[in-house]
Amino acid sequence: MSNSLPESLKIFGVPVAFSVVVHLVVAVAVFNSWSFSTSEPKAFEIPNSIRAEVVTIEAPKPAPKPVVKPKPTPTPKPVEKTQPAPKPKPKPVEQPKPKETVPKELASTPTAPPVEKEPKPAGPTQAELEKAAAEAAAKAAAEEAALFDDFLADLDAEDAEIDNKLAQLEADKARAEQIGAEINNYRAAITQQISSRWSRPAELRLKDLTGLEAKVSVKLLPTGELSSVQLIESSGMATYDQSVLRAIERVRRFEVPEDPEVFEAGGFRSLSITFIPEDLMQP
Repeated sequence: MSNSLPESLKIFGVPVAFSVVVHLVVAVAVFNSWSFSTSEPKAFEIPNSIRAEVVTIEAPKPAPKPVVKPKPTPTPKPVEKTQPAPKPKPKPVEQPKPKETVPKELASTPTAPPVEKEPKPAGPTQAELEKAAAEAAAKAAAEEAALFDDFLADLDAEDAEIDNKLAQLEADKARAEQIGAEINNYRAAITQQISSRWSRPAELRLKDLTGLEAKVSVKLLPTGELSSVQLIESSGMATYDQSVLRAIERVRRFEVPEDPEVFEAGGFRSLSITFIPEDLMQP
């Protein structure tokens, strides 16, 4: 009977049977889990009718057989012709070289004796080393002493320069004081010269002239001669102002310093004088 089954059922019989078994196992497991999940078991009821359907399984079409292409026949390789190896050339036979003959004169000359090397000089002795060290120390001490002497000489030169500057400052200060004193003396002498030439006008003798003053500009030459005179500030009385100008003009030669330095420092070229004669203060 088995031999009468078609070829398609023989091929798919095992998979179908394995599928049916798997479905039965799953159905039994679901049924058992459902039956255990209920609290009270129900009585088995026989169904009135059972419906069954026949499922026909179509046999699969046989797969087409692969087309086998014929293998290409390999082309035969050309046979390379082997050339015979060249025969080795015969080596030339070397002829023996003639022996060199040395003349008797050269053969009989004696060879020069070997030159003896001079012995290397020995190193310096301990005494020589000590002597060189002593000389170096003495030289270093002499150089240090010379540097110290130069340093002291520089200090002495700086001290001397400072002393000279201080002395110059003292001399300049003394000279300035002397010039200032001479300037004051010559200014007082010029004022005295003007006062001695001034005469009080008659119309001013009966008036109180207390605090009356006139400021004038007097320009002098280095010889003391009058160059010009000009009223800068009036006293308020023209008669008094004119009397002061006439008194200055009456002075023939003013006393001025002969030293040009003092003359220029005192400003005697252009003096500003405030004239207040003492006799004006008298009634």
